Amino acid sequence: MAWIESHQSLLRHRKTNRVVALLGIHRCQLIGHLHCLWWWALDNVPVDGALGDLSDTEIARAAEWDGDPTAFVRALTVAGFIDERPEGRFLHDWIDYAVHEDEEHAAQ
Repeated sequence: MAWIESHQSLLRHRKTNRVVALLGIHRCQLIGHLHCLWWWALDNVPVDGALGDLSDTEIARAAEWDGDPTAFVRALTVAGFIDERPEGRFLHDWIDYAVHEDEEHAAQ
């Protein structure tokens, strides 16, 4: 089983505040969408967080976002939940927050 860390600071974090303002949604709604994206990513994204050739629509669908997918992904990127690098888009610090079963067993 894989899992992610979810810190209490996410509720009032500056990144959360920025996305909430950009999308005009409630912070609890955003936290739900983020967790849907992260849970999906545990099964579908490599440990480095690379989003590969996923479109905005695919990323938004993974997060259960039913609004404008480009606006959603742009807001996550502007806020820093998604990093844009020369080699593509990545979930920010994914390797630090996602724990996969094989890593968990290796640590024991």
